[in-house]
Amino acid sequence: MDTTRPRVQSSVASQALPAPYAALALGVVVTVACVVGTLSRPLEFLATFWPANALMLGMLLREPSLARDPRGWLACVCAYVFSSLLMGDGMAIAIWLSFANLAGVVAGWQFFHGLDRSTMLLRGPLSSLFLLCGCIVQAAAESIVGFSATPVLFGGSAREALLMWFSSALMCSMIVLPVVLSAPSLEAIHRFRCRAAMREFDPSRLAPLLALIASEGIALLLGGAGSLLFSVPALLWCSLRYSLFSTALLCLAVGLATSYSATMGIVNYTPEHLPDVLSLRLGITMLSLGPLSVASFQAVRNELLDKLNYAARHDALTGVFGRKTFLDQSARSLHRLSQDQRSAAVLMIDLDHFKRVNDNFGHAAGDELLRGFTRVMQQELRPTDLLGRMGGEEFAVLLPDVTKPEAEAIAQRLCDTTRTQQFHLGNNEYLNATVSVGLIHQLASPQRGQIERLLREADLALYEAKRTGRNRVMVHA
Repeated sequence: MDTTRPRVQSSVASQALPAPYAALALGVVVTVACVVGTLSRPLEFLATFWPANALMLGMLLREPSLARDPRGWLACVCAYVFSSLLMGDGMAIAIWLSFANLAGVVAGWQFFHGLDRSTMLLRGPLSSLFLLCGCIVQAAAESIVGFSATPVLFGGSAREALLMWFSSALMCSMIVLPVVLSAPSLEAIHRFRCRAAMREFDPSRLAPLLALIASEGIALLLGGAGSLLFSVPALLWCSLRYSLFSTALLCLAVGLATSYSATMGIVNYTPEHLPDVLSLRLGITMLSLGPLSVASFQAVRNELLDKLNYAARHDALTGVFGRKTFLDQSARSLHRLSQDQRSAAVLMIDLDHFKRVNDNFGHAAGDELLRGFTRVMQQELRPTDLLGRMGGEEFAVLLPDVTKPEAEAIAQRLCDTTRTQQFHLGNNEYLNATVSVGLIHQLASPQRGQIERLLREADLALYEAKRTGRNRVMVHA
């Protein structure tokens, strides 16, 4: 290995969506939500379901850069005013109602923005309680600002208008905001699809959902004051079996179903039915609190278990498989290959003169070199290949379903790429490195201990590569 002079490296920060398009997307989402809310607006009063504020707040919390972009706020103001004008409100009333909606969003953002991100995204032990408090703050702010406009529009007392607005805003935020905050990223969706494709479908996972549908059907048939609680056991079951996002979606579905089924001859969402409306909306708000609390605890627990499982299976320094995991995974892969009479190759890879790096630059530099070399290997290997750290500077690779020329080409590419790569060691120091590779190619066998035997033979080829000058690939005869 030899050190070289520092060189300037440029990196380009990845951006999911340019700021103007992100602001436009926010405006489009709020516009669609306003139209949906407008369609739920009875002739006698304001909308019974208004998801726009919760959607806007959730998107601002998920992507804080949107809150600093005035174009997004302008797009949302236009959406609010347009939806109000669509219902025949005058310009002054439309601006007043839009200002009230924005006041709720700003108040909610101020409350949630002060929380740590894990709690805000419903992945903390007290997340559901903070969610309820934040929704109360949001609902209180927009109802205080906007309630005085409703007597002008529809008549009635200011007290009735305040309670109607507050209960509606609280219910909408409590069932819509969790869906936005817990929504998975595109990367998480891709990982879920990959895991789902690899495992068989388990019909028993449908049982909680079927129980929820049945409980909602029974509640609709029997009716009565207690029907609101019929779905609680099934929702709790769902929160134990499904993800936080799925539970939030089911709470939203149950809340909407309960709200709209109540309009079928039971409740009319106008101030004349104020006690019934308040009771129903607050009941729906509290209905989702328990399942979301359980799902939040489950999400935290699952994340901790995933981290523990990952730490047990992977090398702490490089992030690749540890020795035991590599042996177990390789044995399973070889067994599958043997059933179809397919071949595999095993590589033993060793960084040349690695001890000199630790002696001359320190162990921290050696760790950086190992991490950089691991990234090179991960870029050059196929998604189906298995990579593990066997100890120190020695790595092993299983190449399933390859011919001997293909395996040699992969090994040579690893050797060549490493030789031409400059590895950053920190403190403006860069290093060139080389590797020696031992390769064994054979038809896969179902016999126990095959991977250990292949590793021994690949190790013999590795020693031969190091004995004859290093920086080369040697194939076991």
